[in-house]
Amino acid sequence: MLKKDASKTFVVLQIVVGVLTVAYWIFFLFVPDSVQSFPKSHSYMVYERSFVAADMWMTLAFFLSGYYLLKKDVKGVLWGIIAGGTFVYLGFMDSLYNLENGKYAFIFSSNPSQVGMIMELVINLASFIFGAVTILYVWGLFKTDSGK
Repeated sequence: MLKKDASKTFVVLQIVVGVLTVAYWIFFLFVPDSVQSFPKSHSYMVYERSFVAADMWMTLAFFLSGYYLLKKDVKGVLWGIIAGGTFVYLGFMDSLYNLENGKYAFIFSSNPSQVGMIMELVINLASFIFGAVTILYVWGLFKTDSGK
């Protein structure tokens, strides 16, 4: 049982994150030189493609969380924690790669990869912030048997 109804704005944000994730991958996989920061780097492209399945899992979890929260079903809390945790995890994986490989340095260059890396940084920050907010928010909706 939920303590209170979920904010419609929060549910919309979950859906938006999911839709943007799907759109990102459509562009990444099917539109050359669109959202790829380093399209000529084989190792970068292989690394980035390894995120597709995990991102789709996260997207599914966000969609299910939103659906169940609108239905006032406690499963929305479970799926929200899964989605938020996955988002934070993926943010750490991507950020560590970018740090270890000096990719963030391109943000401060005039290299064509600058725009892509700015987008990567925004995605990484969104992963940490919205992922953590999701976990905390949905947990706050949960009502325990003791009524606390």
